[in-house]
Amino acid sequence: MRRRQPKGKVRKLQTWTKQFGQIYGIYEGTIRVYIVSNANFLQEVFIKQFSNFYARKGVIQTNTQLVNLFTSDGATWKRQRHVINPTFSAIKLKEMAPLINDCINQLMNKLQTYADKNEEFNIYELYKRMTMDVICRCAFGIDTNMQNDPDNIYLKKAYREYLPLIFFTQRSHSQRSTMKLSALIPSFNSLFIKLTFLQNNLKRRINQIFPSSIEYFEELPVLWLGNRVTEVIEMRSKQAKQ
Repeated sequence: MRRRQPKGKVRKLQTWTKQFGQIYGIYEGTIRVYIVSNANFLQEVFIKQFSNFYARKGVIQTNTQLVNLFTSDGATWKRQRHVINPTFSAIKLKEMAPLINDCINQLMNKLQTYADKNEEFNIYELYKRMTMDVICRCAFGIDTNMQNDPDNIYLKKAYREYLPLIFFTQRSHSQRSTMKLSALIPSFNSLFIKLTFLQNNLKRRINQIFPSSIEYFEELPVLWLGNRVTEVIEMRSKQAKQ
């Protein structure tokens, strides 16, 4: 099986790392960024001196309710990280092991089926679907069965928003353009975000009134997924109170 090579930014960073070493700096628009691949340095920053290096690149939000671990920075990020830390303790990870193993067993069964039929298959696609099954089962307690349902709506939405980052696939031209523009003009981030939310809310409202229009006015995948996760959380909260 041929190893998939990273593209674009990732490959460029690899090239620069070979050229400039394990620690160097670049500019993302007007933002200075350190690129670090030295394990000892990372351990010093993220573990030994975590209290001094808890900030992250800020993402300007228009609604404080939407600030989360991925978009917050400074003291807010530190508090959220502290709250979620127990989730990744050794005990919790061991409790997740059966769920992960079950997803792996499903993958192995599919591979065996392909082998028995002597059929070709794309291991890359199977890995992506298994990854999403693991995330959904461990993080949200939802059995999405994406390995047996390649047309699963959650898989499609997640693939368009998050998997391009995880598996180094390309985003759409509009997504790349918006990200580049935000990096070049960070002071306009708030405006970009407001316009994005306004556009998405308009699409969502149109789809609620005219369900047949969903095909033509699709919500942004990240906001669609966020709304679905919110529904799950609210449902679990109501069940806990009963």
